[in-house]
Amino acid sequence: MIHFDSNALIALPLWARAQHPLVGRIADGEPCAASVVVWYEFLIGPVAAEEVRLAHAFLRGALVPVEAADARLAAMLFNEAGRRRTLKTDALIAAMDIRAGAEFLTLNMGDFEPFVDFGLRLAQPPPI
Repeated sequence: MIHFDSNALIALPLWARAQHPLVGRIADGEPCAASVVVWYEFLIGPVAAEEVRLAHAFLRGALVPVEAADARLAAMLFNEAGRRRTLKTDALIAAMDIRAGAEFLTLNMGDFEPFVDFGLRLAQPPPI
């Protein structure tokens, strides 16, 4: 299972045009999704309507809702990672990916590295 960050959703058309193996893995049936938090970040864009349709189709509509357990885990991650204001949303995204047991695909790996020691698995992004 691969969960996408908003920046990875933005890069999807480039990876598809380049026929990157990651796109092939998902086309061959590997499950993928995005959290509703990531989807919100993606939609506030700027993003064109066609890019939204492409990303939604690629994800097969798989948007993961926030659960109470995610909020508890995110609060712990935020506190343990140093309580920096910039980590608030990333802690929630990381918590959702940890709960799902998913690899998280982001182009901003450094933003999410504080959560790796707590179980977040980062997928190596394809080159753009």
